[in-house]
Amino acid sequence: MNLMDLLTNNGQFNDTLSQIGTRVGLSSEQTQSAAAALLPALLGGLKQHKGEADLGSILTQSGLTPGAAASDQTTDLGNQILGKIFGSKDVSRQVAGDAASTTGIDASKLKLLLPLLASLSAGALTSNAQSKGGNGGLLDMLDFDGDGNPLNDIAGLAGKFFGR
Repeated sequence: MNLMDLLTNNGQFNDTLSQIGTRVGLSSEQTQSAAAALLPALLGGLKQHKGEADLGSILTQSGLTPGAAASDQTTDLGNQILGKIFGSKDVSRQVAGDAASTTGIDASKLKLLLPLLASLSAGALTSNAQSKGGNGGLLDMLDFDGDGNPLNDIAGLAGKFFGR
């Protein structure tokens, strides 16, 4: 199961995904489209920093969990995650711009959605790792199918996004 499946196949996460979209002025369909466009970049950034303890610590702090309402704290956590995996606001802006060109959704809305999606992803990853009995490490969080190799899960998500 990839992260998009994890977010959309769980009713509570799906509700929370829709809620964060509404928070930034997107319909449920637009939010799903935006998430599909933004998640590969998020996962790519996580993959590049997978061995860093401070990123794992940020991810397990307090990601947006199923049924929880997004808040300013959720946005702050998401911005911390984005800062760690992308390194600068310019990269986040570029990710939002690229997603805007593929989805037709205004980049300003995607910039607002990105930290909320990062926080929701952190909550989903942490919840998934805990439900599988993992130790909460970043590699456990990224290994959606439990085969011990998170890279195939990340590649599968990118393949679905790019139609491969």
